Amino acid sequence: MAAAEPNPERVQRTTVRLYWACAVLTVLIGGFLVSDITKSAADYRPLAWFGVALAALTLVALTALYVACALGRVTLGKQVGPMNLFQLSAICLVVVVGADILIPDRDTGGLAVLLPWGITYWLHNLNRPPADPA
Repeated sequence: MAAAEPNPERVQRTTVRLYWACAVLTVLIGGFLVSDITKSAADYRPLAWFGVALAALTLVALTALYVACALGRVTLGKQVGPMNLFQLSAICLVVVVGADILIPDRDTGGLAVLLPWGITYWLHNLNRPPADPA
């Protein structure tokens, strides 16, 4: 028995919902970052504040990307110079995790960004044609 073709409208709705979920999750991660900062800001040195600023900027960039994808303004495959937006989002992910290391008492908080990024990784590769076996 062959699988039925998916309804394109339903697929599009689900994709948009997943992008919105990624945006909301990224905002929540940013909220947790702010919460951690308010608890222990007195202990921060300049390097920690640099990590906070870097993490905040990259979280805003990722949120903006997910919202733009949800609104249909861009796709993750859109080329920006020699890279596409998905590759740039991977760089943002690495920067967030690296910046999180600079913040005291917050060793694994940046790893939470892996969940929304992982969902977009799946969405980005979902419609990719299979590789030709040579």
